[in-house]
Amino acid sequence: KAPQAHSWGLLDILVHEESSLERAVKIADSIGKNSPDMVVRYKKAIDEGGNMTLEQGLKRERALAMAHYIEIVQDNETFNDAKDYITDANRPRSKL
Repeated sequence: KAPQAHSWGLLDILVHEESSLERAVKIADSIGKNSPDMVVRYKKAIDEGGNMTLEQGLKRERALAMAHYIEIVQDNETFNDAKDYITDANRPRSKL
């Protein structure tokens, strides 16, 4: 069933059971390198989005992202940290 879900695009990768914990830790580490506030907002978008249409979910995601952006531009230290992260050539890249 997992290979079929992967072929449909529902999964990014398939891993063997023996390496699943190692892969999960790598993913968690990558998530942990992001702004904690932004991670909380995206988790909220995911949780809320399950009860919405795609259009509503995308609109909610944009609203949460904009709220985060507005907060960070008002705080120079956070803004500069975000700018440094975005311009870091070695940062983890999204597959999207």
